[in-house]
Amino acid sequence: MILGFLQGVTEFLPVSSSGHLVVYQQLFGLSGRGGPAGPDETRLLFEVMVHLGTLIAVLVVFRSDIAALVTGALRAATGHAGGDRGPLRLLLLLVVGSIPAAVFGLGWKDELEHLFSAPLYVGFAFLLTGTVLWLSRYPGRPVRDLGRTTWIDALLIGLGQALALVPGVSRSGTTISVALLLGLDRQLAARYSFLLAVPAILGAVVVQAGDAGGIPADQWTAVAAGTIMAALSGYVALKLLLRIVVAGNLSRFSYYCWGIGLLTLGGALSGLTGLSG
Repeated sequence: MILGFLQGVTEFLPVSSSGHLVVYQQLFGLSGRGGPAGPDETRLLFEVMVHLGTLIAVLVVFRSDIAALVTGALRAATGHAGGDRGPLRLLLLLVVGSIPAAVFGLGWKDELEHLFSAPLYVGFAFLLTGTVLWLSRYPGRPVRDLGRTTWIDALLIGLGQALALVPGVSRSGTTISVALLLGLDRQLAARYSFLLAVPAILGAVVVQAGDAGGIPADQWTAVAAGTIMAALSGYVALKLLLRIVVAGNLSRFSYYCWGIGLLTLGGALSGLTGLSG
């Protein structure tokens, strides 16, 4: 349940869920230990389920947006939308924005997996996240809406999401910060970032599920509890972050990321048990 809570909260708050899970698991030696399916398979299975929990949180919070996006895009594609082609435009921008993470995630899968056992790199990634969040206080000008958002904007935000495949780099923090730096208004930046999370999290679930084994009989309760906790804590964190972004306070998380980054680096360099990886 602790890992599920940690995943749910940090998946949407701009502090990197993957980075926190690496630190927590390495520090306390919880990387799949004791599972009958083997350490790697048990860890992978748990990550699949908690990612599913956070996906549920996104679908619940943005259920109206997703429904409007799908129906609007279908109407536009069939010529029944009149002059409102906003949903189709948004859908195409989401497709473009999803390409970098798909290419990077599939092409460098083994290298990315290696980083999950390298706390030193995670520490540097936390510092990078903090810097990107700090820069978000300098949004681009002029502020642009959906109609003036281009496929280049979507591609650049997508590159930010691809970078966040590295543990310690926050997906939400990086994509929202890049969107703000490009001049997108705050509500659009947050909305686009979290809608972009749907295919990203779904893709992670599909890929990881293909590598994981079945759920061992004695692990059902723990996996279910982690999934539910991830969904509940993710829902609360997502609603909170939406308010923070609109209020223009995203950069405040930079101090936390710098702090945990320095602590992670200090632990790894000093040979602290677990974090010396």
